[in-house]
Amino acid sequence: MSLYFRRLFNRRSPAGLVEISSNILVFDQCFSMDMLEEDELKPYIGGILKQLLARYSIDSLMVFNFEGGKKNSQTARIFSGYDMSAMGYPRNYEGCPLLTLEMIHHFLRSSESWLSLSQDNFLLIHSEHGGWPVLAFALAALLVYLRRCKDERKALETIHKYAPPGLVELYSPLNPAPSHLRYLKYVSRRHKSPELWPPADRMLNLNCAIIRTVPNFDGQGGCRPIFRIYGPDPLAPNDSSAKVLFSTPKTDDFVQLYTQEDSEIIKINIRCPVRGDIVMECVSVDEDFKHEVMVFRVMFSTAFVEDNLLLLDRDQIDILWDTKHRFPVDFRVEVIFSEIDATTSIHTSEPSSESESNHITDAASEQNGLNNVHDGFDVISMQETEISNGTPEHNIPDSRSVQTSQMEPENIHSSAPEAESVGPTIQDRELSVDAPKFEDDNDAIADTSSSQEAESVGPTSQEDELAENASAGEESEGSTTNSTANSDAQLADPPGTEADAATAEHSDANSESGSPSGSASSSSPKFDEDTEEAGTADAEVQSIELEGS
Repeated sequence: MSLYFRRLFNRRSPAGLVEISSNILVFDQCFSMDMLEEDELKPYIGGILKQLLARYSIDSLMVFNFEGGKKNSQTARIFSGYDMSAMGYPRNYEGCPLLTLEMIHHFLRSSESWLSLSQDNFLLIHSEHGGWPVLAFALAALLVYLRRCKDERKALETIHKYAPPGLVELYSPLNPAPSHLRYLKYVSRRHKSPELWPPADRMLNLNCAIIRTVPNFDGQGGCRPIFRIYGPDPLAPNDSSAKVLFSTPKTDDFVQLYTQEDSEIIKINIRCPVRGDIVMECVSVDEDFKHEVMVFRVMFSTAFVEDNLLLLDRDQIDILWDTKHRFPVDFRVEVIFSEIDATTSIHTSEPSSESESNHITDAASEQNGLNNVHDGFDVISMQETEISNGTPEHNIPDSRSVQTSQMEPENIHSSAPEAESVGPTIQDRELSVDAPKFEDDNDAIADTSSSQEAESVGPTSQEDELAENASAGEESEGSTTNSTANSDAQLADPPGTEADAATAEHSDANSESGSPSGSASSSSPKFDEDTEEAGTADAEVQSIELEGS
């Protein structure tokens, strides 16, 4: 009997400690609303450790301390004074009283390994002031992990029974139970496939968040939602520190009022790559964008996102303690993801919602860069295009010929065949009349040869010069024979004769020669040949004179 009471006495927890489960001891100060002063903390912890070390070996104790990220805290120094080393864990993750999945795994595996080594090993757990919410989750996760409690909600409720009502509300402005239960379900999945837990983090693209039924946060049945996304840099796997991955800018272009009367859903485009543990916040701002009120907060892990969709009702989001009535019964949040192709480059968002506009600008610039390639064609400026279009084929610096070819291209091509058919007879007769002038006037011959070398300069100007020379020759006294021949031909030939037809053709040719399009293609190519046959034309004119006499 005495041995029994001795064992029972030894199993009792020392004063100041609460045994949550077998060999899991927690300092009772963690369940109290009273805060110990610094000068009170050392006597409190020191007194408990002395009692504990009087019963158990120091090698049988593993100490955890939820210190809130403090390095070399007062509690840690107190433990080190007793040759005990405490493993520290943070009290929150981006404002949410939770641990990341990696830290949860470390805490659970370390605890399980230590307890499995010996039935005389103990876990000694302490938390700094304000660390009760995350401590409650850690203890509930340990019960689920060790299979000492099968239901996640029941495990969390069991831990909260050790604390007075209102302790969580004192240290957490939002009710963290929904996110706690979500991560407890992550822990319970370890029992289904221990070898695959925890799963590797997935990199996903958070496309948008859709709110169905508008909550009332402006007092009139509406809200102006703003979203913020926190998490590790998806492109820096070695950096686990959380950063602001997305934040809606407070401008009229991105923030607008949604009311229950006018809107059934709210869609917020995010388009942000995420990986690992993510905290998503939704706040509502006033009309001046100066005051914010928290609508809801959600913490999740991308490793457990199924079918690229996360569905949340109003009981699955962390909200302020007294705002549940602001959410309609059918309130729901849909977070939509998409896979990220590893072969494509990913541009991380800036710490503001300008990331969306930056992504659009980058995409547009990349598209413009592709369009500027032109499939091998060079880009020519408008000025160069105008110059190239205005330049003739043989680079002739005569602006008149260029203008003629641009203004009347159809007349050039259509009049060319007609001029060629009529040209030989007309040109022969014309040149036979002007032959004496060419022989006496060397300048006219020089003009003729120069017109041959520049065919496309403007045959019209050359014809005009020839016509002027011919008229001058008729008025001179040295061309008596030609003038007599022309006058005799006009008197001798009655209407309808060959001479009259030739004269008509000659006048038609002269009228056509006044047009740039008519003479440009007919007279110039045959000018040398007609000049060589001037003697033959002169003989024909003389025969006409004899017939007239």
